[in-house]
Amino acid sequence: MIREAADVAIVGSGFAGSLMALILERQGRRVILLERGCHPRFAIGESSTPLTNLMLEDLCRRYGLPRLAPLCKYGSWREQYPDLVCGLKRGFTFFRHAAGREYVPRADHANELLVAANPSEELGDTQWLREQIDHFLVREVRAAGIPYWDKVQLDEIEHRDGWTLRGNRQGDGEVEISAKFLIDASGSSSVLARALDIDVSPTGLLTESCALYTHFTGVTRWSDTIDRTDGWLEDHPYPCDDAVVHHILDEGWIWVIRFDNGVTSAGLVMHGNAAESAAAATPEREWSRVLNRYPSVERQFRHARAIRPLVRTGRLQRRAARVAGEDWAMLPHSAYFIDPLLSAGNAHSLLGIERLALSLEEHWGRLSLKDSLIGYQDALQREIEFLDRLVHGCYSVWSHFELLTACLMYYFAGAIYSETRRRTSSGEMADEFLFSHHEPWRRAVAEGCETARELALAGEPSAAAMAAFTGQVAADIEPYNIAGLCDPDKHNMYPFMEAQAVATGRHEKR
Repeated sequence: MIREAADVAIVGSGFAGSLMALILERQGRRVILLERGCHPRFAIGESSTPLTNLMLEDLCRRYGLPRLAPLCKYGSWREQYPDLVCGLKRGFTFFRHAAGREYVPRADHANELLVAANPSEELGDTQWLREQIDHFLVREVRAAGIPYWDKVQLDEIEHRDGWTLRGNRQGDGEVEISAKFLIDASGSSSVLARALDIDVSPTGLLTESCALYTHFTGVTRWSDTIDRTDGWLEDHPYPCDDAVVHHILDEGWIWVIRFDNGVTSAGLVMHGNAAESAAAATPEREWSRVLNRYPSVERQFRHARAIRPLVRTGRLQRRAARVAGEDWAMLPHSAYFIDPLLSAGNAHSLLGIERLALSLEEHWGRLSLKDSLIGYQDALQREIEFLDRLVHGCYSVWSHFELLTACLMYYFAGAIYSETRRRTSSGEMADEFLFSHHEPWRRAVAEGCETARELALAGEPSAAAMAAFTGQVAADIEPYNIAGLCDPDKHNMYPFMEAQAVATGRHEKR
């Protein structure tokens, strides 16, 4: 029998749960980390963003985690951990396709959008092959002497003057863990929600989408797939494949995330009526059906081989009605999920880890912890609503690429402004995800997304209506626009502009 006692028990050993365990151990807490499965295990590929990397750097610096610091940039990751697979991410890439037609690059880039996230390969962001990064962090947990038990099936969670977790571990029999505080890092398993009977349905969320996904080998680079005869790729601000590639389709979008070992994470996200109709076919048939509608995308995947069966999800959206209490908390990826469109998951998880770690560091053993956790919950719920509204706004204009690129400017402006505030130490701990705590910004995004939705519902926007809307977006983001977004002279090609932003002082507090 395994019997352990701890200050904090963490359920779930993905990257967030393991990182939380390492941080709390540095704070002097006795931590136990529990895992239902074992590592290495399959997890869908994900990507970092500049905000992800900046927050991870801050956590490494604050809590003395030097072995994790190289993971914050592609160059240092590859130099320090050459055997730990990742991929290079230079930005966000979008291509708009028409069903039944080859994709043809346009001289004015009206059917594509590229937004650079960093200035060079060495300083690039990274694509995470989660099965490797999760395994790496679990090994760090073990090296730190933190008790870690995998293959644990929890059968009972008792909440009475602390927590008692009972279950069984494969090969070792019964498990009984007692802890003063419980953290749910189990993701969609929603361990705490089940234990406390918390509603995790998507009630109130606007976004509706589902997905098919797996990992492939043999996926051709997009730049080698399309016709280069006219040379319209030459003015891309970075190699377009070194990014999260979004193939924008009528029924949704396909993501392509490349890793350095030849594996590619790819999936199809469908929304609205397309999401409902997809359930009628097998995942493989639906994947093939959609590829066959878009000749250029089909050609990119023509020689691809799935290395494991396609996974089909139900509706992706979920949100816990409560995410924290006096002696418990959910990390963001356990509290909710909206959609992969904006690659927000890792950054938001790290922000949640940072907030929760500070609450426990400053208020452990004090009555003030209760109020601090209420603040954690309230901020997280506000951020969920903001992100949901923004993603839904993008999906509501999906068939109008010019409207979509305009709506995406809200995301990029908020993300880059938040990154710069953190990079220049002008931000505050009260800053919420994508600067969403700032009421004028929050209101501008909500109103802009609603205007875009109404334009899309009315049919194809006239040139005058489109000009008016893009002007509105440019005015809305102007106080936060430190990357030259909404500049018609850039023709949807946005290079990295951090140096200019810092030099002109546009990062100052507002």
